[in-house]
Amino acid sequence: MGGSAVTVSIKKTVGGGYDEFWRDKHFFRVCKGGRASKKSTTMGIECPYRIMKYPKSNILVLRQTANTHETSTFAEIKKGCERLKVLHLWKFSNNPCEATYKPTGQKIIFRGFDDPYKLTSLNVPNGVICWIWIEEAYEVDDQNAFLTLCEGIRGKEIEEYGLWPQVTLTYN
Repeated sequence: MGGSAVTVSIKKTVGGGYDEFWRDKHFFRVCKGGRASKKSTTMGIECPYRIMKYPKSNILVLRQTANTHETSTFAEIKKGCERLKVLHLWKFSNNPCEATYKPTGQKIIFRGFDDPYKLTSLNVPNGVICWIWIEEAYEVDDQNAFLTLCEGIRGKEIEEYGLWPQVTLTYN
């Protein structure tokens, strides 16, 4: 009674208009668009997809205020797992706010920029935090904290795992 594999087309799941964004490996990626532009939906799919594709990767998802994740980024990533048909492979918890990929223990960690210096000491049990998604990036008002955070995801270890550091900023 083994389960059968499910095939999901990323192109069909994400939809048109995001090919270049999806493949971009620049340190900074900026995505600006209105309410129906699919930027958060796309990130909600891309985050779990990347974790599953790259075994030592982990993602930090930020908003200015930590308590706004539950009805935004947290919900989008959960929906993304549903769209990818992999929700059963993930554990979502509210305290601490994170999603854990069950097979490897990799994490998508949700935090707020309201206490940015706590962000520099984040650690993960498997691999490294190599990608950051900042939702509603226009709300971030501490440039020094932002720069310190960005410096924290550079390093030799990221490259040794075949990964790349990246900060994605999304805003309306």
